[in-house]
Amino acid sequence: MILHRRILSILAVAAGLVALWWATLVAFEIPPYLMPSPGSVFAAFWTDGWTLIVMAWTTVSSTVVGLLVAALCAAAMAVVFVQSHLVAQAAMPLLIVIRSTPVAAIAPLMMLMLGRGMGTSVFVVVLVSFFPILINVMRGLRSADAQSLELLRVYGASRWQMICMLRAPYALPYLFTGLRIAGGTAILGALLSEWITGNRGLGLLILDSAEMREIDVLWAAIIVSVIIALSLFALTSAAERAVLHWKT
Repeated sequence: MILHRRILSILAVAAGLVALWWATLVAFEIPPYLMPSPGSVFAAFWTDGWTLIVMAWTTVSSTVVGLLVAALCAAAMAVVFVQSHLVAQAAMPLLIVIRSTPVAAIAPLMMLMLGRGMGTSVFVVVLVSFFPILINVMRGLRSADAQSLELLRVYGASRWQMICMLRAPYALPYLFTGLRIAGGTAILGALLSEWITGNRGLGLLILDSAEMREIDVLWAAIIVSVIIALSLFALTSAAERAVLHWKT
């Protein structure tokens, strides 16, 4: 019943957006070469559907692999930083410098090192996703109950045992929060990498469609990108509910 309500809500929102789309075209008399009609975009989904699927699969693959690598690396580094304040103080300024460097400046360098394939896209996704996951996991590890930590120390628990038994469960909600935040930026990172490197994917399809003035295909690719980002957010939220429900 709840699932049916959610599906109906999604369909209602989609119908409202399409109606707003039509109303905007009519009210402001926007020419088709700037904003096509919903009908022409839906036709592009039909005629270029296979191309959209292939390109979307490449972008999704880079995004998912990059997010997983970023999550693993960020979680491991967060554990090290929480256990050693000296290491955290030494490494954090370097991480901030890397995070502050524009991705558009790093991506061409990575393209020279890794080539135009999936590796560059994955690296860019890791770069833009790593920091929010790291910060959130560190907050989660440090949020463990102080009295429980002291009790484990009294019973002679090692640092690794305290992480596994206490700190990690506290960090799980923060990990999923970091993944939700990083999901949207991960899609943008994958698209940006495809724009810069020319690697196939939705980013390249958007760029080529703009150059060829295929505005309906351009908008279809943008809509697919938005759907992917929303799907990542929804899947992360569903995984969080499943894991935390199991934990409790």
